[in-house]
Amino acid sequence: MTTDTSTTAIAAATVADRTGELMATAFNVAEKKIRPEIIHVTDPRDGATAPFIVSGKGVEPLYGVHFDDFRANPLFREGTAVLTQLPSFIALTNRFKDINSAIFAVDDLEKPSLTAIFDYHPANIDEFGVVAHERARHRRHKATYAYPLSKEWQAWFSKDCKAMTMGDFAAFLETHIVDVSEDPVSAWSEQAQAFAKSNRATTESAIASPTRLVDLSLKFRIYETAESCEAVNLTTGETQFAFVSEHKQADGKPVDFPKLFSIVIPIFARSTVFYRIIARLRYRLQSGKPVFWFELWRPDLTFEQAFNETLEQVAAETGLPIYAGTAEEPAADADHDRRPF
Repeated sequence: MTTDTSTTAIAAATVADRTGELMATAFNVAEKKIRPEIIHVTDPRDGATAPFIVSGKGVEPLYGVHFDDFRANPLFREGTAVLTQLPSFIALTNRFKDINSAIFAVDDLEKPSLTAIFDYHPANIDEFGVVAHERARHRRHKATYAYPLSKEWQAWFSKDCKAMTMGDFAAFLETHIVDVSEDPVSAWSEQAQAFAKSNRATTESAIASPTRLVDLSLKFRIYETAESCEAVNLTTGETQFAFVSEHKQADGKPVDFPKLFSIVIPIFARSTVFYRIIARLRYRLQSGKPVFWFELWRPDLTFEQAFNETLEQVAAETGLPIYAGTAEEPAADADHDRRPF
């Protein structure tokens, strides 16, 4: 059998041409598969559309942050300003507030703070009785103010109910004696006077002045005597034992130890408002040596008064509602670093 060489050549050329066509088609399909494509997906809940990129890697959302650097101006304000003085916090709040802005106050004795959220949510029902919850906002524009506690408050609060040796107590008083008031009980508030009366500390000797406190810390001497006694009930035969310990001064007289003293200090740094705090004065003998401590009387009430007075100032000067606590956090599964388009 003979083979037509010309026919074979034509068939081979045809196959070669077809192979090129198939390869081109494959390349086109691959290119379409790899080339990114933007599609829009509609949320069935409210009709909002969001763009997504379809590529060989799958489907990924397209975020508006990708366009921010190409805009002349941002679409909205965002970020958190950190203020270090209350007047600045009030001034900035007045600059950016609107009718829906709100302030949240954290009344923590150790870390009090204020946070203004300028783009806070509107009320569910507005002044016209219209339900407005669908107009919720992102809450991205804020200002914070961390109250700086005064050095005086930090010093006295940190030593509250902490026993100190005579030397440590003297060193503490040497630094902070200017905070101790010389005012008599009659100059205290009615509430403080009632407290002094309940502690039987209405006399002058029961209240420690600055000078007397220093003398106690440097010159306090005390002697302890102890004795035991036995009492027998002849009718029943019951026996009672008593152990009596008595503290006396060097001259044998009873110890003249003051019960209370008061300090007058600011609660917040740079504040010109001072508050009186009453303190009980205590001592004990340990291994024959005295240790001292003081117990501040309800410092939380004094802090609350000072804090609330600043809130009244902020409310009056900004006209915004103030809520005690912190604002709601985003959903736990939210990606805070990626904003919606």
